[in-house]
Amino acid sequence: MIGELAKLTRIEHAFMLALAVLIAETILLGELPPPTLVIILSLLVPVFSEMGSFALNDYFDIETDKLNKKDRPLVKGTLSPKFALNLSFITLVLSTVMAYFINLEVFIIAVVFNIVAVLYNWKLKDMPLVGNVYIAFTMAIPFIFGNFVISTSLSELALVLAGLGFVAGLAREIIKSVQDMEGDIKARGSRTLPVLIGKKKSVLVACGLYVSFIVLTIVPFSIGLVADILPASLVAIADVMILNICRRSLSGDFRYARNMSLIAFLIGLLGLLIAALG
Repeated sequence: MIGELAKLTRIEHAFMLALAVLIAETILLGELPPPTLVIILSLLVPVFSEMGSFALNDYFDIETDKLNKKDRPLVKGTLSPKFALNLSFITLVLSTVMAYFINLEVFIIAVVFNIVAVLYNWKLKDMPLVGNVYIAFTMAIPFIFGNFVISTSLSELALVLAGLGFVAGLAREIIKSVQDMEGDIKARGSRTLPVLIGKKKSVLVACGLYVSFIVLTIVPFSIGLVADILPASLVAIADVMILNICRRSLSGDFRYARNMSLIAFLIGLLGLLIAALG
């Protein structure tokens, strides 16, 4: 049951979003934030928001997943659609309430993104690039969110990291759209980017974004992060992995690209966290 719940909510994404928030808070403070109630809540908000969004995604995508991902909990019947819908409602509300007790800025962010999460899963994901851009923003906003937990002024470094998250997230989501194209067309009538311009061109767009991301990873170290050997090495390892993801994507291995990108992002985030502590 726990494993199926983790699969439904893609809990690994939730932990990565919380890590991004922690990195932004560490950058603003110059050290790891103390485990106060506000800090704990700030890490739980993205976790519950992500859980709710992905549970709702599977609820709306049952027919698509029957074609694309037959191992999904709702498709297998290990969890029910009603459970997914109820879980989504509870977790999205919880994340919004938690944000209310932090400050106004993060409360507004939580409200907007939770509303858009519902709209995305319902309709926006079927539109060319619109759904991809939303998911990319969800990978960018934790850095902004974490910044506003600590300060009402947006730091340049947090903004740069958000930009990196956006570019990487957009690239990954385009690859994901390519992988899911047939099922999305049959089950939802989606008109995503690969439907409009084809798989090959979409992969080239995604790889172009990934290459831009790799080049831009030097920027945080040029404007404040400490480029010691360990954090720089971790970021470099992540960059090499992303280059390999591009290579495998161009050869049609989209499942590898989808899975390994999360590992690459996690390694890069750990490097950024260590650099922020330096």
